[in-house]
Amino acid sequence: MSEGRATIGRMDESWSGDGADAHLVIPADCIAWCRNQPYAETVLEDVVEVDLDWWNERLAQCEIPAQVSGRDADGTQVWKGTAYLRRGDLEPGVHGMGLGDEPELDRLYMCAAWLAEHPLRGGVRRFVDVRSGRDAGTPFAAVERALVACRRAPALIDAAAYRDWSGWPVAPGVGHVLMSLYCWAIHSGAPDRPQLLDAASAGSLTWNGWLVASSVSHYSVRRYVRYNSLLHRWAAQAGVAPELVEMWLNRQWHSRLAEAAVRDGSAL
Repeated sequence: MSEGRATIGRMDESWSGDGADAHLVIPADCIAWCRNQPYAETVLEDVVEVDLDWWNERLAQCEIPAQVSGRDADGTQVWKGTAYLRRGDLEPGVHGMGLGDEPELDRLYMCAAWLAEHPLRGGVRRFVDVRSGRDAGTPFAAVERALVACRRAPALIDAAAYRDWSGWPVAPGVGHVLMSLYCWAIHSGAPDRPQLLDAASAGSLTWNGWLVASSVSHYSVRRYVRYNSLLHRWAAQAGVAPELVEMWLNRQWHSRLAEAAVRDGSAL
C-alpha cells in the first residue's frame, strides 16, 4: 500500500472555499495567544488520562485486533491501568510508543481514547466498534479501506469507491471528528496537514464571521476542506501553526460558554 505525504491540500478554490472566506481575518486575540504558545508543549503535550482496561477489555471482547496504550508517570509505555496519552503519541514513530501487529487500528483507537477522555473535546467515553456486520468473514475490510484512503495521496478529496454521500470514506463506527484526528496524526510534517474537526472550534468560527452553521457530524468532505483551508490561512497570517489556531478557537468557545453560565447564574 502506498502512503503519500500529500493530504487534503492542492485543491482548487471551489473546494477550499477561499473565495467565500477571503474576507475573514484572524482575530487579534488569537494571534496574541498563539504566538505565546510553544508548539511542543501546547499541542504535542496535550495530555489526557486514559483507562486502558476499559478500552482494551472491550477490544478483546469484540475480537478487534487492536490495543490502546499510554505512558505511566515515568513515561514508560503501558497497556493496563490508568495511563497518560499525549496528543503527540498519536503520531507515527514517536519514541517509546511502539504500536502492535495492527498499528493503524491501534492508532485509530488511541485517537478515539484521546478524544473521549479529553475534557474540551467531548469528554464522553464511548466505545467505537469498527466491525462491519455485512460480511462476517471480513469484519474489518471497510475500516481498513477507509484508513488506506486517509493515508494515501490525495487523502480525502479523491473521489473514489467506498465513500458515503458526503464524500467521507465508509468506516463503521468512525465519525468525522475521529477520522480527522487520525488524518492529523498520520500526516505529521505535511504542509497542508489535516486539522482536527472540532465542534467547539467550528462553532467559534461562526462567532468570528464564518458563514457555515451545521453540526460537524453533517460536514461533507468539501466543507471539511474549507474548514481546514481557513485554519491554515489564518495560521499563515499570524505566522503560527494551524493546530494553535484550532486550539484557540476551541478555548474561545468554552470560555464564552462559561461566561454565559455565570451570567445566567447571576440572573437567577
